[in-house]
Amino acid sequence: MIIKKTWINVADQTNVEWLQTFHLYKGFWRKSTSIGFFLKGSVRIIQPPRVGYKGHKFKFNKKGNICRAIIVRQAFPLTRKDGISICFKQNTGLLIKKKQNLKSKFSFGPSTILIKRKKFKSIFKTLV
Repeated sequence: MIIKKTWINVADQTNVEWLQTFHLYKGFWRKSTSIGFFLKGSVRIIQPPRVGYKGHKFKFNKKGNICRAIIVRQAFPLTRKDGISICFKQNTGLLIKKKQNLKSKFSFGPSTILIKRKKFKSIFKTLV
């Protein structure tokens, strides 16, 4: 269960490490959200930019940028219909572009089957 002002770890190859949420999609009165839903957040902690190759320009995120993300893992226990409960160590998300395309091609760690879109499922090596 993720609410506003929650810090989310980013599990892809962008230079963003932590994101702080300020908007939950799917309804104005929405108080909390879970795996597979979108949110909007502000970049709080970034990694230093890597040295790029000559001729290539990389677009890095800066502290305070606003990014959209999809929730992949959550620390709150989630119970499936068959009775299995799933919880991870921390809340994790993937950054996406405007048209629901991921910003990076790789992601770190496992994911659940509860993510509804197939193109997001195909990125992960392991599905729980």
